[in-house]
Amino acid sequence: MRELAGLARSLEGRTVAVLLLAVLLVHGGALIIYRRSASAAADEAFANEVARQLVLAREAVLRRPPEARGTEAKALSSNHFEIGWDPHPPIRPTGSTDPALQGLRDRLMTLEPILGPSLVLTLEAPDEPLHRQDLRGTFELPDGSGLTFRSAHAPSLVDVAPWASLATAMAIFVGVAAVILMHRIAGPLRELTEATGRIGHGSVVRVPEIGPDETRGIGRALNVMQERIHLLVGERTQALAAVSHDLRTPIARLRLRLDRLEDEGERHAMAADLDEMQAMVDATLAYLRGDADPEARRVTNVASVLMGIADASADAGWDVTYVGPGRALADIRPVAFRRALDNLVDNGVRYGSRVCIDLRIEATSLVIGLDDDGPGIPSEEVVRAFEPFTRLEGSRNRNTGGTGLGLTIAKRAVEAEGGTLDLTNRPEGGLRAKIRMPRARIGS
Repeated sequence: MRELAGLARSLEGRTVAVLLLAVLLVHGGALIIYRRSASAAADEAFANEVARQLVLAREAVLRRPPEARGTEAKALSSNHFEIGWDPHPPIRPTGSTDPALQGLRDRLMTLEPILGPSLVLTLEAPDEPLHRQDLRGTFELPDGSGLTFRSAHAPSLVDVAPWASLATAMAIFVGVAAVILMHRIAGPLRELTEATGRIGHGSVVRVPEIGPDETRGIGRALNVMQERIHLLVGERTQALAAVSHDLRTPIARLRLRLDRLEDEGERHAMAADLDEMQAMVDATLAYLRGDADPEARRVTNVASVLMGIADASADAGWDVTYVGPGRALADIRPVAFRRALDNLVDNGVRYGSRVCIDLRIEATSLVIGLDDDGPGIPSEEVVRAFEPFTRLEGSRNRNTGGTGLGLTIAKRAVEAEGGTLDLTNRPEGGLRAKIRMPRARIGS
């Protein structure tokens, strides 16, 4: 159902629908036009033939004596057109012709006025069930007798079945060809969409330059744009890496000089400032490096990573615990993923006193939760918390340290693994960071 809804919203689905509707309308209109034109031509030919035979029969019967007219009429009959002579025909009113045959009667009178106003046409044959569709008629002769006739073919009974079958088959063929053609035309657009979805998650993604000129042009423009952006990001990262390298030397010299300070309090304060400077440089480089991290993916026991983080944090004096299974596999970059989790744990213990990490295994995904007991984040600031270099004021102020990049780096790393990261305020107080990521296909 979801696939059908997606197809209905797509360019391919809507174009196919328009094409099929157009084919159906043209096909239906052609059938109606053909039916009417064929019926009109058949009716005209039928009227001409009936008028001709009636005039010939009238003239032939009038040339014979009354006692021979019945025989003459029978001799003029055929399997499809019977002629009869009645010396005392019943008197019928002029308007007794069936309404459906009034047009045919008018046409016969126009073609042969000699048939006279007494001409009556009918399709009624209550005593002959097999001939109910035969055309019957009668008209009066000058001497008061009458001629009757029966035609085995009625007007407007054109057989359009062969032509309609052929036209329907052609319409089906055109419709199927249109669907196949549109599917092939939309193919490059689908590949273009899939390729553009991978842009920005690592190295340059080569967009296929296939299909019509328009999709080729879009693919070519995206490839050129990616190369320019990749070059600019690389130059920026290299420049900042060079700055970071240059900063490490004076930072190292300052650390050496700290040992000469006699005031222990001042020494600790300056050391903390240097640590913050180093952390800011490292965090900025990690953020700018982003998905360009060359680390390879591999199937990793995420539960083991979480337990290692909890143990290391506990060794550092932080109250961090883990609750969950001992095995849960995912295809990830373990170092980058651990860096994201470290940032989240650091964020929790920085603003609270403890962090509880829990892991839940679902059918196709792993759900990781990190709960702290800090003051939380105002609901209107949750989205902005992931913006780079954003430092939320109030309970999470600069006195607690940080560069404003921890959550940004964590979210980017999680999304690079095909997962999602969300922040919510816990009802009992504190913040919950929730990670949902796909499980490894080999099972867990």
